[in-house]
Amino acid sequence: MVITNIQQFISVFGLPISMSFIGGLIGHFVKNGIVEMPKLVIEYEEDGLPLSSNRLVKGIQRVYYFSIFVVGLRDQRNAKSKIFFDLGFLGDLLIAIGTGILAKTALAMANTSDNFAVISSSLLAGYAGLSYLKSKQNRELADLFPEEMDEQNPQSPIK
Repeated sequence: MVITNIQQFISVFGLPISMSFIGGLIGHFVKNGIVEMPKLVIEYEEDGLPLSSNRLVKGIQRVYYFSIFVVGLRDQRNAKSKIFFDLGFLGDLLIAIGTGILAKTALAMANTSDNFAVISSSLLAGYAGLSYLKSKQNRELADLFPEEMDEQNPQSPIK
């Protein structure tokens, strides 16, 4: 089947995406307990910057150095600093769309078109895909902010 427009896409992938959304929502609430808003973390420090004593020039320099940092031009002083963006709930829904499409595609490759197989595999794919990516993301966040992750999860081995 050739998909040439959005309506055909929805007719083919509507069920697996909606079931994967449900699996993703279950996974989101199991992992977080709340709906998370997007967050942006920028590891930027001004230590070691040659700033002027003039307030106006210092302000311009700060904007300049920060802009260069965000673009990705770094020196030895801040080479390992990161910019981290988490889409929160919206990102979880995007993961659910992708895993639903993957589940339907895998079933089509196995020559299976049973709706119960589509529903169960999409639910599992949405939940598992979200769980995997969230655990990977939590490890990366723990590296950035170990003290905050420790407060959120008191049983965490991070001390």
